[in-house]
Amino acid sequence: MSVHESGLNRRDVLKAAAVVSGGVVLGLPGGTAAAKRIKAAPALVGAIRWDAWVGGDTHVGSTVNRTLSPQQYQFRLPYYAQITVPNRLLINQNFDAETTGAAPSGWTVSSPAGTTVSVVDGPDRTGKTVHLHDESTTLMASMTHTFAGQSRAVTVQWDWKETVAGKWARALLVAGSAAAVDIATNTDANGKHLMMRAPDGTWKTLQDVADDTWYTIKVIADPAPPGETPWVDVYVNGVRRISHAALLVTAPTFDSLALRTNEALTSDLYVDNVSVAVTESVNADGATQAIMDQEIQYAAAAGIDYWAFVYYPQDPLNRARNLYLSSTHRNDVSWCALLDGNFTGAFDANLPALASHWSESNYQKVLGGRPLVYFLSGADAGKVAKLRAKATELGVADPYVVVMAWTAQGAADLKTTVGADAVSRYATGGVNGATYASLAASEAGLWNDYSTAAGQVVPTVSTGWDNRPRYDYPVSWIADYTPLKDNWSQQATPAEIASHLGAAITWGAGHPANSPANTVLIYAWNEFDEGGWICPTLYEIRDSGRPLRLDAIAGVSRTGLTKRRGH
Repeated sequence: MSVHESGLNRRDVLKAAAVVSGGVVLGLPGGTAAAKRIKAAPALVGAIRWDAWVGGDTHVGSTVNRTLSPQQYQFRLPYYAQITVPNRLLINQNFDAETTGAAPSGWTVSSPAGTTVSVVDGPDRTGKTVHLHDESTTLMASMTHTFAGQSRAVTVQWDWKETVAGKWARALLVAGSAAAVDIATNTDANGKHLMMRAPDGTWKTLQDVADDTWYTIKVIADPAPPGETPWVDVYVNGVRRISHAALLVTAPTFDSLALRTNEALTSDLYVDNVSVAVTESVNADGATQAIMDQEIQYAAAAGIDYWAFVYYPQDPLNRARNLYLSSTHRNDVSWCALLDGNFTGAFDANLPALASHWSESNYQKVLGGRPLVYFLSGADAGKVAKLRAKATELGVADPYVVVMAWTAQGAADLKTTVGADAVSRYATGGVNGATYASLAASEAGLWNDYSTAAGQVVPTVSTGWDNRPRYDYPVSWIADYTPLKDNWSQQATPAEIASHLGAAITWGAGHPANSPANTVLIYAWNEFDEGGWICPTLYEIRDSGRPLRLDAIAGVSRTGLTKRRGH
């Protein structure tokens, strides 16, 4: 989804979109009477474009690259992406294959008199852990693992517990001879805490800790973030406890991780599931003319009539739209605008540039020449009136304005309030691994719900929903990312996507009064990290040599009656 970096973000939109809406599965009426209502004109098939795919040289591009860097998400990468670090894991060790009683392999262990560092069974979890046992009050036990020096961001994660918490267990991400990140436990008059050291030597409390309790710690440390000063984020059990804190050293090259007890205190520390990974190991930079030209060809071959660009006025997020407009193939696929806070935050300043395209042949028109405009957010009566006035001023047909909302009644109320022509929805999501079939069935029910409440509808065809990458690597434009862990549905097959698209077209053909614009909108062309896409992927082209989802879409009848010619 789009990003509004000036403060008018879509936080609430993202939360609402993650909920699967209720509704019965649509059943189309049968028989001769139903057949008579089928429209012969082919439906227009649109697809939403979210163009953050401008590489790691920008804040948003870098953020999106991170979400798709873990191996389990790389199958979503667009076909033009590069895997820049094929083996991103620098350390990946759960100790289960280690020899019980021995020192952990790959680690430099220090266990002076009164201390031991050894692999043990359990003690309270399946498999093995490392036990740092310290009976000394003058010496400490430690384990250090070196790795290839990294001047780029790294993600460090481990599980640990102290039998008695707050005994100054310590974890250090080291750059050469200096700690870049220093995390420890301590005890004071207020209890037992997890702390992080600041550059001025003070300690900041992250959260309280309890005896004999496992905690999963994740550290993302970036020594050179695009457009920002170096920072570190710390998560405990998946919750971010500190954001963009300063590193302890400048321009570090990370090269080791150390875990240890305290020399002045006796303690028992257990460690498990240690990993260090290169945070950003892919680059999905689609901002070239050649890539845009190829995307247009892919879309046109599949029968995509238009792209609904989430309309960013600002660079770098406007690069894809500008490349489309400069393409010699731009007339092969039309386009229209999908407006959110990025546009509506400075509506009067942005409107002239958009309106200047309405008379062009490749701007998508409906109903005899009306420019199609979607509002995802920020619509009000004044802005819609200004759209219409601008069209009159330019001598073009009255825009066909579609407002989006996450409930049928909300859409209906908004349509009435702002004076729009129709309603739609950005996407429909699933939770806890819902099947794609259930997502599609829920969305099909929404076509009826929205039309009953609001009249005219552009049916949404969601191709998937899986926000877990944004839980693993939270994005700056979502404040509360923690629900995203459960916001996912199972991946659709190409045939399932085609079937759902076909059902939407058939629904529109059977409900001409509710679908006079005769268009459906696919979520999405390129919402890869959010979980909905039809743009060819790297794995799809590599493994099959074909854009499988687009091939399936190409075979869908645009009239709801017969398959497209040649498919």
